[in-house]
Amino acid sequence: MGELISKYDKRGEMKNIVLFSSGKSVSMFASSIYSFAIGLYVLGITGSALNYATTIMLHILPMIIVSPIAGVLADKISKRTLIVGMDVANGMLFLVLFRISQSGGLNLATIYLTTVLLSIFSSLFNIAFEAAKPNLVMPESRLRLNSISKLIDSTTSILGPALGGVMFAMIDIQLFILVNCISFFVSAISEIFIDYDFHADLDREDKPPFIPHIGKGFRFMINSKAIREAFMLFVILNFLLGFSVNVPMPYIVNQMLELPPELFGFINSMFPVGLIIGTLSIGKILEKSSYSRLLILATFLLALLASMIGVPLLVHATTLMYGIYYSALSILMGVLISYVDIPIITIMQDEIPSGLRGVVFGLTMSLVKVVLPVSLLASGYLIDYLPAVLIPVLGGTLAIVYPLFLLKRKEGLPV
Repeated sequence: MGELISKYDKRGEMKNIVLFSSGKSVSMFASSIYSFAIGLYVLGITGSALNYATTIMLHILPMIIVSPIAGVLADKISKRTLIVGMDVANGMLFLVLFRISQSGGLNLATIYLTTVLLSIFSSLFNIAFEAAKPNLVMPESRLRLNSISKLIDSTTSILGPALGGVMFAMIDIQLFILVNCISFFVSAISEIFIDYDFHADLDREDKPPFIPHIGKGFRFMINSKAIREAFMLFVILNFLLGFSVNVPMPYIVNQMLELPPELFGFINSMFPVGLIIGTLSIGKILEKSSYSRLLILATFLLALLASMIGVPLLVHATTLMYGIYYSALSILMGVLISYVDIPIITIMQDEIPSGLRGVVFGLTMSLVKVVLPVSLLASGYLIDYLPAVLIPVLGGTLAIVYPLFLLKRKEGLPV
């Protein structure tokens, strides 16, 4: 009998993994392809870089604002209802957009409104899925599911813009919108059949009203040592990327070293390749190391690599050598980010009670997303006043402090 139950559990778990992967992949690709292609469309019809940038910002800002709200809803509403509902909402949104494009064409106001609504619906979808993931599989399979989820994110970041560019160039914008519409409905259908209580550890406590629930989630973040440390590592990761990588690397590569644009594009494509390598290899790494040691070492090495972005300014080399150096750097940083991201998500899933997962994930994502634009602005400002080679070193030095503190304390995160 025990073996039959075990087989049933494995089948149910595998069914959930397959349905989760297919649903998330289709939904993520549809969002990514639209976000990339619609920016090109706006740039094409207006010729304005400001309008293009506005479209991007309208996709990011709602995520920061909506994430805590999405977290509360994920705790209070059925995960199936929220996840399937948001994909249906996106499908209906694109259906309306398709009809508008048929009748009178698309204007900036319509595109901006669609972008904001897509961002809101996608935020609700993503937070709800994050809160639901721990109950889709057995605890020992959470790392595997998180690795699959990260693999989907990484693949989307590579193929989404590429497919968006190809579709934008080859098919009419109306057909493009219709394809996105159908994709969201297909994703919703697959998500209906997921068993969201496969490994139920539901919180039976009465949930407080909206604002007190956010307060309860925030207090949990403050009082839980594991969540505090995971949050701090998330903040450091986003600060480091914004301050030491996202601004200095393009500036150094394009403006100071004057490498060809196509080489810079290739260098950028190596980063998600590193994410995929890290995602595929983390299981083997964790067979020999604890979460705590891996997180501390990976964050330390990531800060060290980010500090080395300006090194080519100190030596004279060929264009090919510069390209190899930055490509290798991008791959290694991608690998290390996977080694930080996936364990942190798994630790949070294990530590946060089911009834608070949504709000804590929502608060974490919202607060972390604020760090990125602040670090980008700070780096962009300082690069006009300090030697470019020092900016990555400054960010890397600041980022190294916390993992060194954890290492010295010899406690760190849960093993």
